[in-house]
Amino acid sequence: MKNALNFLIEANKLKEMPRTGWVLMQVKNPESIAGHTFRVAVTAWLMSEKAGLNVERAIKIALFHDLGEVYTGDVTPFGYYQGLSRKKKKDEKLLMKWVRLSRNEKEKRAKIKFRREKKAFLKLTGSLETKLKNEIYSHWYDNEKRISKEAKFVRQLDRIEMLLQSIEYFGSDNATGGTSWWEGTEEVVEDPLLLDFLAVIKRRLYRRYKRIFGEKIKVSKSFKKREKELTNILEFLLEIGKLKHMPRLYWTIRDVKKPETVAGHIFTLSLMAWLFGSPKKRTYNTEKLLKMALVHEISAVYTGDSTPYDRILSKSKGKEKKILKKWPRLSRKEKMKKYIEDFKKEKKAFKRLSSRLKGPSRKEIFDLWHEYRTKSSAEGRFLSQLNVMAVLLQALLYEKEKKKLSAAPIWEWAFEISDNEINFELMDEMKKKFYK
Repeated sequence: MKNALNFLIEANKLKEMPRTGWVLMQVKNPESIAGHTFRVAVTAWLMSEKAGLNVERAIKIALFHDLGEVYTGDVTPFGYYQGLSRKKKKDEKLLMKWVRLSRNEKEKRAKIKFRREKKAFLKLTGSLETKLKNEIYSHWYDNEKRISKEAKFVRQLDRIEMLLQSIEYFGSDNATGGTSWWEGTEEVVEDPLLLDFLAVIKRRLYRRYKRIFGEKIKVSKSFKKREKELTNILEFLLEIGKLKHMPRLYWTIRDVKKPETVAGHIFTLSLMAWLFGSPKKRTYNTEKLLKMALVHEISAVYTGDSTPYDRILSKSKGKEKKILKKWPRLSRKEKMKKYIEDFKKEKKAFKRLSSRLKGPSRKEIFDLWHEYRTKSSAEGRFLSQLNVMAVLLQALLYEKEKKKLSAAPIWEWAFEISDNEINFELMDEMKKKFYK
């Protein structure tokens, strides 16, 4: 447990590491590596399912693919843009264009990057128990070398997610750099399904695509059948992308500057679901746990983030700091009333969000959220408790960094909600780690 906790603490740093490309492009409040990973993982789930691939493998590859950047930092494609700045006109022109290098130069740079990231990845995972270490390394290596169908697929999705983010930041006008990522995406994407997805992106987000690209959109013979469903998936991904920039209310009410986002929290819980959801005596369905972690809080897109303090604080009239020092104590009747109100609100938001999807995915996502919220399955009950561990870990990290913030109320919550061995072992280890 000690090694698992240390791994989580290190991986957690990705929530505070901005993606280098957006920093160079002077994007205000750019997405974190964890935020990017969150949407790649959800995209991997939805698209690999449609492609008939191994969904659990695809999600894990997406979840693990950038973990080495804890120590190497985020690197722009082939390291070409490192050190450039949009403040300089000369550099700005280079940043607006896709990097064109010879095949030999690309391979040379790729080898250097692989060696650096392998060293970093082994450092991060080296202390994990053998089974977990082997699993996480095999998925990372698979992604780097693109051995399996799933790894090749996720590699393409990774680039598509970056394209979507570029459009969200800069728009689709070629004068603002909105098309500079397109060339790099087309260079990588070759799967027929994903080429159709690119066609949908082009039609939906590049309103003047004919003028910009000056060509007919290439699609597969199945495009007409796929177009509506792929458009719905795109709309869903654009909506949940907002969670990358939504700060967690737990921390904003405690005056934490630049706190973790909802997407960042989901990233941490997803790692914990993998880490603790595969015990020696297999009890939980790992794929189900991972999916549940990825969607458990996406309704915040419409409801906003919430905390157990919301109703109390609204009536506090200047007593906020005093209230936040303790865990809110409510009667059973008050708890039930609050639960029902929150449940109805989230259900409405979830139905609105999942309505963008059609078919099995829509029902699966809603059912997973429902099981989590009602604790009506073994996975739902376990993940709801593990979720508190993710909040507690973040509270302890903030408490260590910001002496004025106390994790005491979260400790109280954790003990109140926990009834599984993993939670208690993890809390014991947290005490040793943070209260020496």
